[in-house]
Amino acid sequence: MIGRGYRRELGWVLATALGLLGLGWGVGRPAAFLLLGAAAYLGWQLWHLERLRRWLERRPGVELRPTFGLWHDVFVTVERLRRKNRDRKKRLRRALRGFERAASAAPDGAVILREGGEIVWMNPMAEELLGLRRAQDIGQPIANLVRSPAFADYVSAGRFDRPLDLDSPADSGRHLVVRIAPYDDQRSLLLVRDVTRVIQLEQVRRDFIANVSHELRTPLTVLVGYLETMTDDDTMPAQYERPLRQMSEQAERMSRIVEDLLRLSRMENEPGGAPRNVVKVGDLLRRLADDLRDLSAGRHAISVQTDVESTLLGDEAEIYSAFSNIAVNAVHYTPLGGDIQVRFLVDEDGGGRFEVSDSGVGIDAEHLPRLTERFYRVDKARSREVGGTGLGLAIVKHVLMRHDGHLEVTSTPGEGSTFTCCFPAERVVTSIVDAGAA
Repeated sequence: MIGRGYRRELGWVLATALGLLGLGWGVGRPAAFLLLGAAAYLGWQLWHLERLRRWLERRPGVELRPTFGLWHDVFVTVERLRRKNRDRKKRLRRALRGFERAASAAPDGAVILREGGEIVWMNPMAEELLGLRRAQDIGQPIANLVRSPAFADYVSAGRFDRPLDLDSPADSGRHLVVRIAPYDDQRSLLLVRDVTRVIQLEQVRRDFIANVSHELRTPLTVLVGYLETMTDDDTMPAQYERPLRQMSEQAERMSRIVEDLLRLSRMENEPGGAPRNVVKVGDLLRRLADDLRDLSAGRHAISVQTDVESTLLGDEAEIYSAFSNIAVNAVHYTPLGGDIQVRFLVDEDGGGRFEVSDSGVGIDAEHLPRLTERFYRVDKARSREVGGTGLGLAIVKHVLMRHDGHLEVTSTPGEGSTFTCCFPAERVVTSIVDAGAA
């Protein structure tokens, strides 16, 4: 839409041109008069352009004096845009000050970094936790200030999908969790959380469980021994047979719980990941197949297979414990005549997958996230009936964590479940051989 100023300007130019043409015809020099008018109009435009340039270079508080015609509209529009921009900057400054106040009050450390890792801004908690100083360290690469090889590797690798556990450079007694979150192409936010209290409480829990389990082992061993002696005694009155049998079953169950707790405690307290010993998966699955068929006693159709002769790098006893816990659960929770399939596959990316699928009762989706919690049971009555300790999947979880893997579970109530132990490619070595079914 043509503006009013443009129409006035166009009308003024046309009227002036016609006037100059009339004067030019009167003296016989129309072209000269038109050229003179064009030069005057060009000078007028250049003068206004210079006014606009000088005004744009001045401080924001100086207003541009109005003129007329098209330049009046230009000056008014520029002034309006400049005023809006000024107001927007004020709002942004207020928002930035509000963000800084909120970030300064946060219990976690926060540091804004440029693409190269230089510090742009930090809050007081980041100074306290990382030993930084705002006055001296702004603009410095953070990897040069936080003296930790693990932190330097974390920053340089650029893989921030997982947080980094770190001892505080300012206080070695404080334990930190560090995470970097890029939020545009050139900036990232480094978050630091003090988890010292959480780690201390976790260590207290581990020590308590380990000590209690260890102290329970001896009296339980004595109790089980005496119960076995009494049960095998032919002179024991018949009315004591059932109580002794129940006492023996519960004592054995308590012994299994203690052993599982001690196994979990050992894995939690061992530093680093599992060793990288050579574990032949084919031999492991053949042993597992024999154990499962003995446990099932022909009540289920069990198939165990692998498409390659694979080798895992890890601890053989731990890996077998994890595989066995999952497979034994499948036998316990699959009705008579059901199918159980156990297999080890290698993905296209080289990772390994140990899968156990059954046609059992299945698990409701609400229970899946909690399956690896200690003593969590979907069906408590059924778990006691089959003699479970409630620690099997917790052991599986810790075994896989020590082998850099994870557990996946899919299940449909009434149709069955599939439990999958996933291992990364660096833990799997394959030699393509037709191993066939175990």
